[in-house]
Amino acid sequence: MNNETLLLCNSCGWFETSLGQVSLISKNKISKEDSRASGVVADQNSFATYNHKCKKCGYEKAEIVDLGIFYSDEDNLIFLKCGKCGYSERLGDKTM
Repeated sequence: MNNETLLLCNSCGWFETSLGQVSLISKNKISKEDSRASGVVADQNSFATYNHKCKKCGYEKAEIVDLGIFYSDEDNLIFLKCGKCGYSERLGDKTM
């Protein structure tokens, strides 16, 4: 009788055959690769197109975030979110 064991990785397709008993517990750690793509600016929001100076960091562009209404007699909740640091300012009764 043949005591050959086949070890196969379902993720990458790597395989190894061995004779005899195989221990399936490994003490090797697999390092994770950096998930950020190259060439992508991580500290700026591409939706930040509105001209507004951030009070926290001074960045000149902001994203307009409209949270809608909760009750019919309320105004919409509108925020300006900084395109760089993410600081949000609520627009109260201001008009744009």
